[in-house]
Amino acid sequence: MSDSLMFGAAGLGLVIIVALSWYIVTHLRALKEQRQQREAFQIQAETKAREQRQYLIDSIRVIARAMSEDEKMTLTEGSIRLKVLLDNLMPELHQNPDFEIISTHYEATRHIPFLKGWKSLERSQQRRFRQEMDVLEQQHRDGLLRAAAKLHEYPLDRMH
Repeated sequence: MSDSLMFGAAGLGLVIIVALSWYIVTHLRALKEQRQQREAFQIQAETKAREQRQYLIDSIRVIARAMSEDEKMTLTEGSIRLKVLLDNLMPELHQNPDFEIISTHYEATRHIPFLKGWKSLERSQQRRFRQEMDVLEQQHRDGLLRAAAKLHEYPLDRMH
């Protein structure tokens, strides 16, 4: 084999080695960047989940306190809000005997329209539903107030 052919083959081999090395380095950088992005996304998602969880806990505490202290917050409205918040935070609390009354009251009143649905009702329908809510609130009052007081103090932030 001639020297020029050997140098040509060696040069070609060197070009191939350099090209493959460049490809490997580029690919490794891309993989590293993807991993860093994935880790950053995971940290961001975990932070958002913690913030959402804390928002739910804070909201539960505010509503639980408002049920006994704020005359504008009806027991029915508080029960609806607590039911939804607990569904999102810890649905298993609905089976806790201390908090079952919230689900019971919610189920008894879930057919009653609220927000825009309430505003679109005729006055006579609103009165009929209001009377129904008053009766149910009287029946469940003590249990709902006890549940709200316990929920306000419950260690929600220590639960997973």
